[in-house]
Amino acid sequence: MQHKTCMMHYRCLGEPEKLIDEELCHEAGVRIEDVFCRARAMAAVAQHIRHGDGDAICKLPFAATAEAEQLGVKEISFSRYHQPVVSAYTANNLQQLEEIKEFSFDEGIMGELMLAISSLSEKGELVSMNIEGPFTLLGMLVPSKEIYKGMRREPDRLKELCRMLIRNIAKEAAVAAAAGATILSYADPLISCNMISPALFKNMCGEITCEALQAITMAAPQTTIHVCSATSTAFEQAGFCRCYSHNVPENICYGEALCLASHSKNGLLVGHGCIQHSDWLMEKPVIYELELCE
Repeated sequence: MQHKTCMMHYRCLGEPEKLIDEELCHEAGVRIEDVFCRARAMAAVAQHIRHGDGDAICKLPFAATAEAEQLGVKEISFSRYHQPVVSAYTANNLQQLEEIKEFSFDEGIMGELMLAISSLSEKGELVSMNIEGPFTLLGMLVPSKEIYKGMRREPDRLKELCRMLIRNIAKEAAVAAAAGATILSYADPLISCNMISPALFKNMCGEITCEALQAITMAAPQTTIHVCSATSTAFEQAGFCRCYSHNVPENICYGEALCLASHSKNGLLVGHGCIQHSDWLMEKPVIYELELCE
């Protein structure tokens, strides 16, 4: 298999090129309707994609359906790309949102997701689970424009809601790690460096991101936490972390480098890379470790 090559530092490469479609699911022996909500189908497709791409990592889930269900989202529909999307918000603005309930991890799609992680781990797979940041989770409940507006007009209310979500995120990290996830891939695209100004990130979003990463690392202390470059770039530039480079062998894929890093040091916080393209060869053989500032 011929791998693509990419530069991993300070570059967000976007979503993976491989979409979940009927043909892919047929090859994996499952129904597309089950891929986002049934453990066996999730695990089968994740493993099928890993084998097909020559990747080192099985990545789950394929959409944030589990979190959406836990947050009480009632209307989820399929986009033209076969991805589940929120089709109706639960509130029109931040003030209409009530207390955010605690996630449950032994029922619904979330329970199925944890079973899929456990199943893959028991088969010897290295599993990465995506964790959405609090701002992006909040964007499932209210229009994103209300969140951006709240950063300036209702910062205290916005922080309060984000901290409720961080408690759920930390529990999700702990349960996923216990189920067998070796890597927790953290991203908060609603507040990426491409979406908000450096000043707004430093004065508002960076504080919440720092709290979220602290909570995750405490909840899953033996797990590698991978922070999306679109988030980690803004995070470092705002002064919330320091960055250290670690050389890895040449001519390996990013996923292989993460595996090596995970085996060499427990509780590693990594940034400035794109886990969505973990099957791509690294142009610069370096892993970037982040250290949260006090």
